[in-house]
Amino acid sequence: MKRVLAILLILSLVTVYLNAEENKNGAVGLVLTNSIAFAGIGGELFLGNLGIGATFTFLPIGGGGDMVLFYEPGAYARFYFGNPASAMYLMGGMSYFTAAGSDSGDSGLQAFDGGILNINGGFGYNSMFGDNNATRFYIEVGPRYTTLVVDSDEEIYAGFFLHFALGFGAAF
Repeated sequence: MKRVLAILLILSLVTVYLNAEENKNGAVGLVLTNSIAFAGIGGELFLGNLGIGATFTFLPIGGGGDMVLFYEPGAYARFYFGNPASAMYLMGGMSYFTAAGSDSGDSGLQAFDGGILNINGGFGYNSMFGDNNATRFYIEVGPRYTTLVVDSDEEIYAGFFLHFALGFGAAF
């Protein structure tokens, strides 16, 4: 299922790129967040003043057969107060932080049975600049509601933290 969603996202981005004229219809690029899995990739489709996107940040630690991979997939929507080429926006979305690991005796990565569910809100600024507005920069900050998710139905921890994201990339 995850592969199908990834393929659909890639096909959507390629289709928008091929049909783009003067207005920018999407963007892809590097994402930096305030998570342990702090760096990754993101993509967004612009539908007028609404942007819909996905991110995948990760941090691999280890080498050889011993490795831990922290990763955080996420999805969000942004409402732009004007043309997304240069506008402030409100953002709402969620991400799920978890980990997988292996040691030299395992046959692959074994996923952790729990994780951290983050519900993010934010206020930010998006700018497209350069030749034909092909370079994108955005920065956002806001509240993050965090819940620790495990196999049991018992809520172990929940609280508010700061959400921060910074992105650089290409608009098309």
